[in-house]
Amino acid sequence: MFAKYIKTNCGFWLQWILATLAAFLVSLCLIEIDVRPHIKATEGLIGGAIVGLAQGMILEQRSKNIAPWWALMSIVSWGLIGASNLGAIGWMAPRTLRLEPRVIFGLLNGLQAGALLGIGQWLVLRQRCKKTLLWIPIVTVSWTIGLVLGWSVGGILRQVTRLFLGELVGLAVAWVTSSAIAGFALVRLDNLYGLAQKTLPNKARY
Repeated sequence: MFAKYIKTNCGFWLQWILATLAAFLVSLCLIEIDVRPHIKATEGLIGGAIVGLAQGMILEQRSKNIAPWWALMSIVSWGLIGASNLGAIGWMAPRTLRLEPRVIFGLLNGLQAGALLGIGQWLVLRQRCKKTLLWIPIVTVSWTIGLVLGWSVGGILRQVTRLFLGELVGLAVAWVTSSAIAGFALVRLDNLYGLAQKTLPNKARY
């Protein structure tokens, strides 16, 4: 029983990470990694649609008919992030190669983008599961850590190799890190409260 529990949850967690990473790589067929201010709302809408659909398909295992809503909120959230002064940071590299500014801006931008993305996703989760308000700080932290790591790795690789390809690897690290943290939180939410719940009292949605 315990082995089945571990296998199921680890399987979902790994699928979540791999689906997110695969969606990011697929999005590169339509989005060219660039620096601010060239990565804006259009890239956010396209990338958000691809990533949101991939994640939604994995979520369907735990909560039926959630994929369209998850994809829609991903499009809206990434579109708003891209249209803001932040730009679509999931597909963007900093101009500077210095590590210190990358860490600082990764921290600040990750906090802001993660909060916006978390709010959008929370609007979907709150209709299906109790105690989801924590999802917002979880996604905020996941993108803060992910972006700091990703932009740091990208900058180091770019300096070492002299190739812009290093930035792509760094962004992949950011997506993997953020999805790993968020995926673990989703497993915990499902185990504690059940993502499949459809009718909840208003006070239980938070």
